[in-house]
Amino acid sequence: DVAAAVLSLKQERDTWRAVAESYQKAFEDQTARLQEVQAICCATQMELENERAANRRSQKSSEVLQASLRGGGHRTVDGTDDKLNDTSLGTAAIHEPSHAELTWRPNFCFRRVEHFTTLRDYGTALKELDSLLRGPLTMEARVQGLLLKSTIMRKSEWLFDALAACSEALELCNRLNELHAYLPRVQYQRGICYYQLQMLKQARDAFHEVCMNDDLLYAVASEMRDCCDDQLQGRRSGFEAHRTVTEGLLSQMYDSRSESKRRRVSQHFRYHAAKAKRLSLPQRWM
Repeated sequence: DVAAAVLSLKQERDTWRAVAESYQKAFEDQTARLQEVQAICCATQMELENERAANRRSQKSSEVLQASLRGGGHRTVDGTDDKLNDTSLGTAAIHEPSHAELTWRPNFCFRRVEHFTTLRDYGTALKELDSLLRGPLTMEARVQGLLLKSTIMRKSEWLFDALAACSEALELCNRLNELHAYLPRVQYQRGICYYQLQMLKQARDAFHEVCMNDDLLYAVASEMRDCCDDQLQGRRSGFEAHRTVTEGLLSQMYDSRSESKRRRVSQHFRYHAAKAKRLSLPQRWM
């Protein structure tokens, strides 16, 4: 009887163990399905948010384009419709020459980059452009990509990175004869970067290197070079005048300080000398 009872208990234990294991396996499968559904929901929500953001950017860019078409304003180098408002950058309006756009168009492989740039999605444009520049490209397409990269970085206000891209493009153009046609555009781009960095001497030298092959680009570069010369001349004259006045004031201040110091010291000496003369001798010395 005892053996039969023990055997019955063992069978019941095994049965409940099997039931518990089946419940546990079903629970784990259900949890895995729930996590998968949650991941799909999160990915779908993120994709919807990205599409909404892209639609908002597209709508904003179309509104800006329509406003610019209605206004009929000139487009400046940094892609905006207004002139440079910062007086520290000078008073010249830097307009991008329309003829330069006709003589230089990026390669067809950069169309997606141009699309993202038009939407002002500069981060995505730079990622796309960097992946293209790491791939196999002709030297001409590489120079075009570097110029486009410099333009995007200037619009993002990464001026030193934009200047580095121009320097790389300049090195390629100087090394290969078939790329010499891009030298005016590269030098003009370098000049704009230097100008926005307030490195006026380097900007003037870069604008000076723009040759006369492109008349309109050469005319704009000449205007910018003259603007740099005027600002440099203004800086020199202001510095000379400021230095002369400062030196005169400093010398007068030092002279007055030394004179007053000498006057105070001499007065103290005369006072102590006169006071010493009036002192009476001690009684025990008498």
